[in-house]
Amino acid sequence: MTYITTKVQALKSYPTYQFYASADSRTVNTGDEFRICILETLRWIRTRLQELQSIPDELNAPEPDDYTLFSEESLSSFSYNDGFQIDVAYIESIGSWSFRITEPDMGANLGTERERSAVNGRSFTTEIAFLKGSTNVEIGIRTYCSEPSNTTAECEVFRPRVVKALAENPNLRLLHSTCIIDGKPLEIKSKTELERFFYLLSAQERSLPVVLVADSKTEISQSSPVMPQISSDKFSFSGFTQPNRKLNVTMSADLKNRFKLSDKSEKKPKEKLPSNVIKKTYSQTKLPVFEYTELARSLLGFAVVVYADEKFFRQIENKVHISIEHGDILLITKHENLERFTYEQYRNDMQSFYYKLKKNVIEMQKRSSYSFGTVLFYSDAKLKEYKLQRYQTNSLEEKCHIYKLENAELKLQINELSQQQNDMQQTAENLRIAQKKAALLENELEALKLTHEALLKEAASKEEAYRKNARLVQFYKNMIDTAALFPTDKKDVCSWINENYSELLFVAPRAQSELRKHTGFLDIACLCDGIVFLAAYSQYRRQELAEETLSLYANHKKWEVQGCGKETLKVHRSDYTVNIEGKPYILDQHIKRGVRSEELIRIYFCWDEEHRRIIIGSMPEHLPTVKNAT
Repeated sequence: MTYITTKVQALKSYPTYQFYASADSRTVNTGDEFRICILETLRWIRTRLQELQSIPDELNAPEPDDYTLFSEESLSSFSYNDGFQIDVAYIESIGSWSFRITEPDMGANLGTERERSAVNGRSFTTEIAFLKGSTNVEIGIRTYCSEPSNTTAECEVFRPRVVKALAENPNLRLLHSTCIIDGKPLEIKSKTELERFFYLLSAQERSLPVVLVADSKTEISQSSPVMPQISSDKFSFSGFTQPNRKLNVTMSADLKNRFKLSDKSEKKPKEKLPSNVIKKTYSQTKLPVFEYTELARSLLGFAVVVYADEKFFRQIENKVHISIEHGDILLITKHENLERFTYEQYRNDMQSFYYKLKKNVIEMQKRSSYSFGTVLFYSDAKLKEYKLQRYQTNSLEEKCHIYKLENAELKLQINELSQQQNDMQQTAENLRIAQKKAALLENELEALKLTHEALLKEAASKEEAYRKNARLVQFYKNMIDTAALFPTDKKDVCSWINENYSELLFVAPRAQSELRKHTGFLDIACLCDGIVFLAAYSQYRRQELAEETLSLYANHKKWEVQGCGKETLKVHRSDYTVNIEGKPYILDQHIKRGVRSEELIRIYFCWDEEHRRIIIGSMPEHLPTVKNAT
């Protein structure tokens, strides 16, 4: 016959919530504080048991506000079992009161969308202990989960409501190290708060993690408008020029030789902006600071939330060797393990990150090590009580009975430690498996990274080729559109220049007269193409056009800026000089197309530094040179 049975599973137990603080007050004495703490606990448990028909008489007590009506003489040790187990140990001689409730898992968030069914075999034990000292009352609170060792269902971290009740009681002030537990952040805005923060980090009794929120930075943004520009249809296309941005142009040696800029213009450290240029303006914007005030309120009893003003960043780094950048959020545990979140990680969705951070901090309570000062939780309090009873009796029979009780309590402690050991072993094994998987995944990740990098390079190469070709296509399309509007009669050329390029080019009256009187063959389309190149070159001189784009204009018809030669300018100075409003300008540069026996075009010009434009002084014929006089 085959037996069908339910196998017995070993149990594991682990802490899910832990809290330690000391209570002091400036309005009531230590005895009153002790009684208020106990009354807050009794009120909490009465609220939980309010649906029962009857509760133990020991739980009936005044409300915390009526603490003066409550006497410590009414306190006693007792136990109560009604499907849940309540145990209380009170030791008057040392001022210790310990409470424990053990209850089966009844599920969570019943009747809501987040409802969780009860986990079979799981139970919770919540312990609350107070120890009355000479100047304060120590408070220790913890919750343990006990469940079958093969349980995989996650266990939530619940903060007993009594923690918040104690923190909100107006007659108490809860302190964790030097930090007041009241749901408000520690704001480092003065040296006093800075020193308090340093002490908090170094305090041996600190068990709560610290959430440090750094001040956000101030961004400086540029405001429009900026320098006026010519139509982007004529002189720019995607990828080569960036409107409203000053380019840092460095000319190649080849381009310098081709354009032959004069030494005088090269040596000028800075070009003056014309009077009609609108200067750039800047505005400062303070980025939003993470909502640390609300975080501190919601993490009361889970962590200490600290805000650091930016002027204290350097001092914190020098003192505790923790570097802080604007907007950083740091999680600092008891052993100063550090987890950092940068501003860029959450700036686009602070609300979602808020909930993730909150959940992360709350989960840090689970299985963490904790210091509870000198408070005695129920089991240790019972052992202390038994020990005192042994010294207070001379009866051998009573002593033997007390030893049996001590022995039974120690066995319970051993059993609890065994369950905790089971959890640690299982956690260690899970960690080993997870680390092994992580190592395998890291190797796979490295291989994927190499493949990804190779694909990125290939994609970048293809994208750059596509972008470059697209830019070239757009450039030549713009050139075709521009050429379609070229004038066909030489008498219209100057008006066409003034209409389209008046900011960049100025045609001297002499050049207008020479063009009008010219009787030889003239390729007007080629002349206009040269004008377009000069307009682009003018924009380049104004640092509004990239060298790469200028080269495209130059290569279109093989235009090349050339100097006119020092000897020629000296011998034929009058031929290379134009007067504009009584001021002489030397035409020291030119572009050319063709020779005398073929199509011939010459455009002589100079750079007008005052108005940051090119002055066209002569076109379209050849001016005399040292070798050839006209």
